[in-house]
Amino acid sequence: MVNDEISVLELSEILEKEPKTALVDVREQEEFDEVNLGGQLVPLSEFEQRWSEVPKDAPVYIYCRSGRRSRTALEFLKKQGYTNGFNVTGGILAWLNEINPNGR
Repeated sequence: MVNDEISVLELSEILEKEPKTALVDVREQEEFDEVNLGGQLVPLSEFEQRWSEVPKDAPVYIYCRSGRRSRTALEFLKKQGYTNGFNVTGGILAWLNEINPNGR
């Protein structure tokens, strides 16, 4: 893991050990409804209004479709003083490709 980036493989290992890990999905509702990792939905389009819903006292793993929107959300959180956020590289596409091709 390079500073604030985490691979889907690393995330999968964390979730196996700690199922209640804080996951934040910044995709839109329609995308979330198709497939999700069970995380909290805070769409990037609403993120500036709802960022305070993101836990600040534990590691938070942020993901989207490919990793671009989650990077934007993470950078925003850093400006709000968050130091415990991680961007899931490759997002849900990497998860489906590398971890669970059948969806979750």
